[in-house]
Amino acid sequence: MKRLSFNSENTSNLILVSAIIIMISSLFMPLVFVYFIQDYLYLSADKWFYVTPPSAYIIFMIGMLWVAVSLLLHLFLKWKFDWKSLKWVSLLLISGSIPFFMFGVSNYYYLDDKGMHFNEHKTFNTIDSYYWDDIKEAKEIFVKSNGATVLDHLTLINKSGEVIELPYNTKVQNNKFKIMEKLQENNIPLTNNMGDLYE
Repeated sequence: MKRLSFNSENTSNLILVSAIIIMISSLFMPLVFVYFIQDYLYLSADKWFYVTPPSAYIIFMIGMLWVAVSLLLHLFLKWKFDWKSLKWVSLLLISGSIPFFMFGVSNYYYLDDKGMHFNEHKTFNTIDSYYWDDIKEAKEIFVKSNGATVLDHLTLINKSGEVIELPYNTKVQNNKFKIMEKLQENNIPLTNNMGDLYE
């Protein structure tokens, strides 16, 4: 009986430590997990522009926190009640984290020679594609920031009137030549709002 009690205490300590480690890891490990999983599943040479939005990491982090909270809840219920089926209830609760991991990993967008492809965080592996030959207009949006005029994002409008925005981050900056090349190839006029800023 003593041995059983000792083993049970060890298991509880292990669960507690695991919950704490997962909770702390959730602050930085999504960056590693999401990167490597997406790199393995989705990244290929034909995608010359690939971005994982912050929402992917946040959703994955929620999944990790879900697991940690489920483990802590398991310990609390084990301490408070003597349920024989508690282990299975806890496993079922932990499995609720799976959709967060799946939706987090499948949240990305990329550009290739055909167009722009978005897999939003609201859908699992459903890609919305906007092809270069379907874009009718492009506009660089500048904003005033700390007394300077900076490029904020690139707005693209397709023939159906849908608006696609590409934030002007490092990825866009590094691939700007390629994006401009695609706009020229498809005779897409490029304008900007500089005149509006200084009216």
